[in-house]
Amino acid sequence: MSGAIPTLVVDDEPLARKRVVRLLRDDPDINIVGTFSSATEAAAHAPKLAPQLMLLDIRMPELDGFELVAACAEQGVNPYIIFVTAYSDRSMDAFGVGAIDYILKPFDDERFARAVARAKSLISATRQPGTVSAAPRPSLAAGRARLLLSERGKVVVLAMRDIEFVQAAAKHVKIYAGGRCFSFRQSLGSLEGRLDPASFVRVHRSTLVNVEHIAEMHPLFHGDYELILRRGTRLTLSRRYRERLAPFLLG
Repeated sequence: MSGAIPTLVVDDEPLARKRVVRLLRDDPDINIVGTFSSATEAAAHAPKLAPQLMLLDIRMPELDGFELVAACAEQGVNPYIIFVTAYSDRSMDAFGVGAIDYILKPFDDERFARAVARAKSLISATRQPGTVSAAPRPSLAAGRARLLLSERGKVVVLAMRDIEFVQAAAKHVKIYAGGRCFSFRQSLGSLEGRLDPASFVRVHRSTLVNVEHIAEMHPLFHGDYELILRRGTRLTLSRRYRERLAPFLLG
């Protein structure tokens, strides 16, 4: 692997945090750029540290692990996530926010090594010459058939092909799929990284569209277009995002 992976470790339990650091320290492919006992502190430093990998607990004071992931995404920081926790009841929630592994405490060194090896493999596959260390993770979503989302103790499973479009609404996103609307508390940018980039494209600062559901396009003023979806929904294609949609229509 070209260049060690910038990694954050976040756990409010000192012994648990030290053990994770010890297991990572001797790996030449890992560069621990920060260790934090507080998710709030980790969120504040994440943009500057630009981690590609983050190992974190779930239940911590102030912000919990899921809130930390969301806070990072709001700032444009989307590392691969490995949860290391004593709580077995949040695994579906973890995979619902795109975590690549969920390690239950207590764990042995071999289990930990498998999780890190998988993270390294995924990161290696996304790295290209000239990319920066905090590059986004589109390949993690590529080809994924389903999207798992957690809200108020339940997990909703949506087929990617059924998702028509997604819109930001304050601190929530609204996902329109199969004639229904689902609302989840996360940012549009965070969700975008979990959608298949071969099908979904941003057409407005607050809107993502599944190109398979576009039926018609009509020119408006000043370079904007109106998109009409198969169900008749009308959306605006902003001229600043027009170049993003063109490859999907020409391919």
